[in-house]
Amino acid sequence: MSQIFLEPAQFLYALVAISGGVARYLSSFTHGKPFKFSIFIASAFVSGFSGWMFAQMGLSLDMPQGIVFMMAGVGGFMGEQNMKFVVEYVQRKVKV
Repeated sequence: MSQIFLEPAQFLYALVAISGGVARYLSSFTHGKPFKFSIFIASAFVSGFSGWMFAQMGLSLDMPQGIVFMMAGVGGFMGEQNMKFVVEYVQRKVKV
């Protein structure tokens, strides 16, 4: 049975991405949007996934690690908007 190992950097990309999403949610809170814990958790989950995917794109482009961490945070902050960009990028590369 094979084991799946998660490199520490991959875990850190997800944490940075979640931080980007939390920053975005808290920014909207400071601008008058009411705080709702369930939305906060959902936002963190979506941000973690989208930021991690954006970091994976950076890795596939052989970006320096500092840039990949930045991409994780920005991707988390952008949330679902980031996923549209990733899908368009993949479609151009795969010629779908």
